[in-house]
Amino acid sequence: MDASIEYNGYVITPATRRRGNPPTWTLEVHITPTGRRLGTRRCRAANTYARQEVAVARCLEFGRRIVDGKLQPRPKGEPTA
Repeated sequence: MDASIEYNGYVITPATRRRGNPPTWTLEVHITPTGRRLGTRRCRAANTYARQEVAVARCLEFGRRIVDGKLQPRPKGEPTA
């Protein structure tokens, strides 16, 4: 499912995956500056969803909030407080 959107100079691409038992869909997005192939940020959260359509919608909202500076995802490997 390609539901990428262009938003404020970035391409936001949902990268949700089906995992677990019972199966749920993950929250992960790839954020790339428009017109570039390099510099992609992978951002994810622990949230899961029962349906892929809901997960994709939440991924896009998550990506928009990151681009807007409303969320500051931790770098990979950084411990939680």
